Amino acid sequence: MPGYYLFYSMETQVITVREHIIQTACKLFHEQGYNLTGINQIIDEAGLAKASLYYHFPSKEDLCVAYLQRRNKLWFDGLESYLNGTSEPRHRIVKTFDFRALHLENNNFGGCSYIKIISEMPQRGEKINRQVLLQKEKQRLFFLELTRLAIGNRKTAARVADTIFLLFDGGTVQCQVYREVTPLQVARRAVVELLDGL
Repeated sequence: MPGYYLFYSMETQVITVREHIIQTACKLFHEQGYNLTGINQIIDEAGLAKASLYYHFPSKEDLCVAYLQRRNKLWFDGLESYLNGTSEPRHRIVKTFDFRALHLENNNFGGCSYIKIISEMPQRGEKINRQVLLQKEKQRLFFLELTRLAIGNRKTAARVADTIFLLFDGGTVQCQVYREVTPLQVARRAVVELLDGL
C-alpha cells in the first residue's frame, strides 16, 4: 500500500510518503509558484509512482491545500517561538512585524504564500479559496485578540485590528515588490503611532 512506504530525511528521521509529497510540493510551490509546478515534476522530484501521489492527494488542488496548511503551521510555530518571553500585547503586535521582516529576508522575499496563490489563481477552486480565507482570518483574529488585550474597547479594537492587519499584509506585499524590508518598517512605525495614540 502506498501509505506504508517510508523515506528517510537528511536527519535520518522516518517520514511517510504523504509527508514526503508535502515537503516536495512545499519546496516547489514556494520557489517557482503553483502554476509553474506540474504534478509530473512533483512526482519526479519526490521519486514516486504517480499512483502513490494520487493515493494521498486526488488532485493538485488537494495538494495545494496541504501546502497552505503546512505554510500556515510553519509561520505560526515560528512566530510563537519568536514571541516567546514577550507577554505585553502591544509588544507582541509590534514584534510580529519584526518577525515578518526577518521571515521575508530569510526566504528571499518570497512574500505571503496565500497572497501568491490567489494572485496566480484569480478563479481559484472552492477548496483553495476556503483555505486561503480560513488562514487569513486566523491572522486577522490573531491581531484582534492582541488588540483587545491592549486597548480593551471591543468596537474600537476591531477597527484598530483591521488597520493593523491591513498594514501587515500591505507591508508584506510591498517588501516582495521592492525586495527589501523598508515597507514593513514603515508599517511597523505606523502601528506604534496608532497604538500610542489610543
